[in-house]
Amino acid sequence: MVRGIELDWIIIKVNTIGKVVAVGLTAVLAGALLMFVHYRMNPTPDVAARRTIRLAERAQHRAENANLPKTWKGEVIQATRQLTEAKTAYSNESFEDARGLAENARARFAALAGAGAQSTVGAGQFHSIDGRVTIQQAGNSGWEMAKPRMSVFNGDFVKTGRHGSAEILFSDGTLFHIAPNSLLEIHHNPRGAANTSTVKMVVGKINVSTGRSSSIVATNSIETRIERDSRVAVDVGEDEAETVVSTFSGRAVLRNDTGQQIHLLTRQQVSTAIDGSFTGKRKIPMAPAPVTPVNNAAFDIHNDPVIQLNWSKVPGTQGVKLQVSRIKTFPSSDLDIDSPVIKGTGARLQAVHPGTYFWRLASIHSDGRISDWSSIRRFRIHSPEHRQVIRDLEPPDLEIAQIRQLGHLFIVEGKTEMGATVTINGTNTETDSRGYFRRAVEVHRIGWNDIVICSNDPAGNKISRRERVFLEEF
Repeated sequence: MVRGIELDWIIIKVNTIGKVVAVGLTAVLAGALLMFVHYRMNPTPDVAARRTIRLAERAQHRAENANLPKTWKGEVIQATRQLTEAKTAYSNESFEDARGLAENARARFAALAGAGAQSTVGAGQFHSIDGRVTIQQAGNSGWEMAKPRMSVFNGDFVKTGRHGSAEILFSDGTLFHIAPNSLLEIHHNPRGAANTSTVKMVVGKINVSTGRSSSIVATNSIETRIERDSRVAVDVGEDEAETVVSTFSGRAVLRNDTGQQIHLLTRQQVSTAIDGSFTGKRKIPMAPAPVTPVNNAAFDIHNDPVIQLNWSKVPGTQGVKLQVSRIKTFPSSDLDIDSPVIKGTGARLQAVHPGTYFWRLASIHSDGRISDWSSIRRFRIHSPEHRQVIRDLEPPDLEIAQIRQLGHLFIVEGKTEMGATVTINGTNTETDSRGYFRRAVEVHRIGWNDIVICSNDPAGNKISRRERVFLEEF
């Protein structure tokens, strides 16, 4: 029995050792696997830069073998130079710079390669998206969700939902703001003599802000050529029975299928029937001017529960329309107030929840004509728990993302303190309720250029950042 017990003991020990060894080997393998996954997901700066350079080289090969028009060869050359700079930075052990340059080159090569594969040409990209926005790429029957920075190409369709809106920035500097319930097609042909941003409206409303180039918005009945440095809205009814074109600033020329033309100047509007016939020109009312409270005013939700808004009414108008939202783009799904016509020159608001709010106004004529929106103002509602007892002497935070290039445009985006005012090269730039901002800066001087971003908080503190960008000759 003694031996039996000893044998049993020995057998038990051997089995236990086997289990321990098996568990140990499993743990080692699991640890190695975790280390491998961690290494892949969190590479060192030199490894991350090397991987990005390899991806850029593959994208370069696809772009160079794509069937691109001659006008896009400059883009290939510029992306190649960025990749060369990335390799030089890597050799100098500037791994973060190398990774950033390589990623910019990869994105540009990828866009070019995609354009060649579709026999289409990239026209621009989504600048901002609110709500549901979908895109049907040329040659495809399915729709997919649009994403910020996604490129658009000739033949693509863009559709916004009931509470959706989007901005598309074209390579010539034109910004298209697409309203809810809209459908349009990208028409863009850089092989032509003029690289003009062009869309065809099927239904809905689009607001166009041109830069140094003109733009074209076509419908089934008319073509509207929007001159440079202009802001124009084109509104196509659901049944296409009427199209309304409004010029808020600048000039536009409308032309129907019979060759008849009509010229619109600042604050002029015209309607067209489905057969392309024009109505007489109408004058668009001026936008009302906000008076009080001053921009960035602050209110205590307990001591100042009622906020008085005042504005100057435009003579000859019926009243104003007031909108208040916590989002600066005023999406229809996030409006705290969307008033009917207010005939007076003020309104009282009841403060309910703390936060940052934006408000704007539009004049309404007696026949229903509506002006452009006024400048946007903001106010903040805070509770005593969040009130600052010590005077704020610290400058606001200001984070700048890596600047991206799109032809002569440089996309500047970043984040600052909530409630702060941002300027880029002296131009006021919109920020959302969380402090994020984005702006396209148009550059025409060949070589190095400075972009200055400034942020001013409500306490008067200021911070500036200076970024240098290089524009090559195309």
